[in-house]
Amino acid sequence: MDPLNNYVKAFGTYLQSLNKSHYTIKQYTLDAKQFASIIEEQQTLDVALQHYVKIIKETYTPSNSINRKFASVRHFLGFLQLRGVIHTYHTEILQPLPKEEKKLPVLTEKQLFQTISFWPKKYETALNEEDEWLALRNTTIVFVIAELGIKPAELVRMEWRHLHIDENEVTIVSTKTFRILKVSTKLIELLKRYKEGTQKFMPLVLEASHIWLGVGNKKGEPITVKTIERIFKAMSMQLEFKVTATNIRYYAIHRELNDTDETNELYEQFGYARKGVLTERQQRFK
Repeated sequence: MDPLNNYVKAFGTYLQSLNKSHYTIKQYTLDAKQFASIIEEQQTLDVALQHYVKIIKETYTPSNSINRKFASVRHFLGFLQLRGVIHTYHTEILQPLPKEEKKLPVLTEKQLFQTISFWPKKYETALNEEDEWLALRNTTIVFVIAELGIKPAELVRMEWRHLHIDENEVTIVSTKTFRILKVSTKLIELLKRYKEGTQKFMPLVLEASHIWLGVGNKKGEPITVKTIERIFKAMSMQLEFKVTATNIRYYAIHRELNDTDETNELYEQFGYARKGVLTERQQRFK
């Protein structure tokens, strides 16, 4: 069988043409590369697939991880069929395993209080201007996620033009869509305070369009999802329990679900494509 490693890069380009997210492209190409390296010594595709399935099941335990890899490979094989590299194969070899209904972590009220109090305390004890501004920025980030329940990827896309102060609304931009959410007056005031602090700390970026900016080597540039992950990792280490942007988002979703029986609009509010996804999350909350 011809080496498939040569087609992995083209596979990534193909996924880009389908408007797949950066994370999806990265993960699918990594899985495709792993698949290509595992099967490179096999003679036929079906034998190669059986060998691959055996290795993956021996290496990985969670069925969800195994199913993700199988899905990546199915996409890769579909791409190879389109290119005429391969023809048919026995699809049942890559049959997904039964899903594990893993409970979703939701912060307790005490943990949420500790989380939203963390950066305000850092602000009060800051020893210099940079630490003070960072604490103010991170405070605002945590409060935005706690109130609106948005995803990290949506958070880092926020721009000042998306904030509609007179209407107490904000436009949240996803990969392909957008939605408008109501914002409390208190959160609007905190965002104003953060903006004033940013203009004072970084006078050269008065016209910056993005809300969340970095420091150090990337001072004044928009932060990334990786920055958000680092912020919450630092919090987790000091709070001594795991806190992420996602489990704060789940707290917001869980709170809304407890306050209403109507989920027809909630799934759109939290950026889910279908009502069924929100229902599935609801069933998996601890």
